[in-house]
Amino acid sequence: MDVSEALRRAYFTALTPLVVDGVEIPVFDEFFNPNETIPKLNTWASTYVVIQDQQEIEGVQNFCNYRQNCSLTLRIVTKFPTNQSIGKKVAEKVSNIVQTKIKPTGKTHALINANGYSFQRVNKELSRTIFEEANGTTAISKVIIYNNIVNQ
Repeated sequence: MDVSEALRRAYFTALTPLVVDGVEIPVFDEFFNPNETIPKLNTWASTYVVIQDQQEIEGVQNFCNYRQNCSLTLRIVTKFPTNQSIGKKVAEKVSNIVQTKIKPTGKTHALINANGYSFQRVNKELSRTIFEEANGTTAISKVIIYNNIVNQ
């Protein structure tokens, strides 16, 4: 069973609309669309989210369902002029909203079951920050990897 599309759709549905400080932040599936206008937060920080990088392995099976362990990566990207001292605060603000939308509480998640798939468990495996700088622009990405137990 290939759950990739169903998993990405569930995350996309849970995340959109993604509104931060009254600004709707675009969420892209796999690839950034360079033709889309990217909104700015804190006057300078162009911000968007990409659903990317998935992996699937067979999980521990039971008599009721076929089960897979699937990881999915979310990348929250902020770009701003290097001479503006924005730092990680915009990426972290967006990350907080994203994480709350995916897991409203420590024991619940917001993924909607569909196409014969049910999302049994959603756990944050990793959250890290990546800094890049080139040509007077600083890019800060907040990378979050979720592990999902998916039943069919």
